[in-house]
This record gives sequence, C-alpha cells and structure tokens, in this order.
Amino acid sequence: MQKDLLEKLKKWQADRARRDNVEAYRVLPYSVLEEIARREPQSANELLEIKGIKEKKLARYGKEILAIVNEESSEEVVTNIEKEDRVFEVGEYLDHLNMKLLEAEAKIKGEVSSVENRGNYIFFGIKDKEDESLLNCFIWGNDYEISGVDLREGTEVVIWGYPNVYKPSGRISFQTKLIEIVGEGALKKAYEELKIKLEAEGLFAPERKRTIPEFSHRIGLITSHQGAAIGDFTSNLGSFGFQIKFFSSRVEGKQSVFDLIKGVRWFNKNMPELDVLVLVRGGGSLESLQAFNTESLVREIASSKIPVLAGIGHEQDVTLAALAADKMVSTPTGAAVELRKSWDEAASKVDEAERNLVSYLSKIFERFEKAKFVLHREAEKIGQSIFYNKEKIGLSLKNIYSSFSRLLQNIKEQIKNAEDQIKLNNPERQLRLGYSLVSLKGQIVRSVKNIKAGEMVDIKVSDGELKSEVKKIFYS
Repeated sequence: MQKDLLEKLKKWQADRARRDNVEAYRVLPYSVLEEIARREPQSANELLEIKGIKEKKLARYGKEILAIVNEESSEEVVTNIEKEDRVFEVGEYLDHLNMKLLEAEAKIKGEVSSVENRGNYIFFGIKDKEDESLLNCFIWGNDYEISGVDLREGTEVVIWGYPNVYKPSGRISFQTKLIEIVGEGALKKAYEELKIKLEAEGLFAPERKRTIPEFSHRIGLITSHQGAAIGDFTSNLGSFGFQIKFFSSRVEGKQSVFDLIKGVRWFNKNMPELDVLVLVRGGGSLESLQAFNTESLVREIASSKIPVLAGIGHEQDVTLAALAADKMVSTPTGAAVELRKSWDEAASKVDEAERNLVSYLSKIFERFEKAKFVLHREAEKIGQSIFYNKEKIGLSLKNIYSSFSRLLQNIKEQIKNAEDQIKLNNPERQLRLGYSLVSLKGQIVRSVKNIKAGEMVDIKVSDGELKSEVKKIFYS
C-alpha cells in the first residue's frame, strides 16, 4: 500500500465531504480508500472490482479517484465509461452528467429576483444587473440556515455551489451550498440586526457563560493548519504539558462556517472530556470574518457542552461567535496567554515557595549551628561542673565520714560514761555495800514523815527482802 496515495485519497475524501456537506465516510469508507491505495486501479473496470464501489459511486467519484491514482488532473483522465459506445439509462446519464457538472463549482454574484421558501428547501433566482441573465437556484434548508441570510428580492448576493440536474423533473438549477451578502454596508447591517436578535435571546449574557477551568491542559483547537494563528497560539502556550487535539478548519470567508460548525460538533460528540475548546484566527475584513458572524455557528458555540475560548481577529474585531463564547480575547496569542495564566501564576508561586523554603531552611541550619555551638559549650560547662562537683562530693564524703567517725566515737564515749555513772548510782550497788532500801507501796521512803505507825514497809537488802510493821516513829 502506498502511504502517500492513501493520504491524498483521505484529503480528497475530506474535501469532497465538505463540498457535499456530508460525513466523510458517506463519500467512501476508509476501508475502501485503503483498498484503492493497495490496488492502484487504472480504469473504471478495475475500480468496480473494489468492494464498496458500484456504478453510482463510480459515476460520481470515478474520474476524480483515477486522477489521484495516476497523479493527473481530472481533465487528463478519460475513463473506460467515456470510451465505451454504450447507451445510458436516463437516470444513469443524469448521474453521469451531474458528476461532470460538479467540476463547474463556482462562486456567482447576482441580484435576487425571486424567492420561494418551502421550509426544507428554497428555490430562488439571481440575475445579472447588466444583461438580465437569470440563474435558477436551489438550496437545502439546513444550508440556508447556516448561510444566515434572509433572501429578499433586490438583495445582491454571492452564492457558492455547482450546477445540478434534478432527476425527477429534469430541471437544471444551481445547487447552492452557501449564500453571502455583498457590500460592506449590507454586511454591517446584517451583523447589527443579528447581534440585536441574539442579544435579546440572552446568548451573549454574562450569566450564561461558564468559567474557563483553571489549569486547563486538555485543549480542543479549531483553526487552519496553514494560517499564522496556529503558530501564534502554540508558540505562546508555554511548556506546561498541554494536550492539544487539533481539528483543521478553513477560517477565511463564509465557506469556512461548515468546517467550524463541524469542528465544534465533532469535539462535543467525540471528546466531551476536554477542558476547553479554542477557536482562533487572525484579523481581517468584515467580509473575511463572515463565517464567525453566522447565526448557526453562534448557536453551535452557545450550546457547546465544552467551555469555549475565542481568540478571533485583532483588537478591533468583535465577532458574534466571540461574543457567544464563554471567554473572548482579542487575538490567538491572547487565547494562549489566557490558558497559561493560571499555570504561570502557579509556577510563580512555586518559585516563590521554593525561595522561601530555601531561606527558611538556611535560617534553620543557621539556628541549628548556633544551638549546636551553645549546646557544645554548655556540655563542656556541665562536664567541668560534674568533675568539680565530683571532687567536691568526694571531699565532702571524706569529711562526712571523718565527722561521723568522730561523732560515733564521742557517742561511744558518752555511752561508756553513762554506763559508769549508772553503775555508780545503781542502788543495788549500795546494797552490796551494806545499805538497805525501804519502800512503802512501791515508793522509796526518803523521810519518816512519809510513814505512819502501823504501816507495812518493804526492806530490801543485798541478799533479799523483808516485810516489817512500823511500830513507832522516832524523829530526829
């Protein structure tokens, strides 16, 4: 399989889907593109051999696909269908004709001559102001709504599309994809009228808007991959680990409204977990910014489940899409600055905290060193004090022991003296010397006055006791 060829086929698929206003897979599924890139068919018959391509698809896309495979312009390819001398069925031929008419895609300017609105689709005519030439036109209701133009007779417009034969009637008309108003004055008037209408509905009201999340890092980006806006945005985001999912969209002219709407819808459907959806483009004229002033895009942005940040144009450009966004800044660079603001502030706080922490730790280390010095010094003092006190205690113990020994000796001597005195003064000692002790009722009789005649007294001598009655008392 040729990867380069597959990439070209994918680009063609996306461009054709955009032109037909359908999903890419409805043109041809991806698996069919892979098979084309693998086989590299050289003719219509070889294309028909690929599963997924039948006569209808061949008639509609065959010439373009073969041109891509052969790296030739579509004018240089002559398919086997054209070479064959065959008879077409009416429907087949009209399909074949409509395929060729697609090559006549163009932008046409004219004055609206008639309008017939049938709800789901609108018939209208435009004429040349010079020679009154008339072109019958047809536009589907959803494309008319996206165009955001109120068709009125006499309005000068530019329409974009291609010729098409309506098979049931055989009528040829210009299949219109988009309508633009001509003239700056008319554009300004349409802008103001739509602004008043949407403002009255509250689509621009501050209370409807959501806050863009702080520290957003999952970003859906919608812009052109070729313009300067994408470079301005990404180069000013900074390196904070942003995860950017990109949807390439045209941003110039009103035709880009299809891509822009598709981008908003795609992200809301496939990546609703995004933190923010970003639309950016550089400045330009009111005409070049028409896509951002269409009602359909404004409503798509207003209904987005993902918060929308718009950085469209320059300082003087205020588009309706930006007014409907949850946050509006003036430039793509401003959008980047807005998203990195919380990260910058956080980084600044981290730097400040780091500086404060280093300073705090330095002070702690300084205090620690001082405390260490003081502790060491005090420890030395304590050591010296312990040594001196140990000596002092030792000396005191010696003194106490000596004093205690002397005191004990004195006590012993005093006890000995007391014993001697007790022995000397013991009455029983006197008894052994021939004395006796007289007591009355347990009391020593020290005077005759203490005794009465007739009382019994106890007389104690060295070898016993006597009981004696006092017969007579003699006083000296």
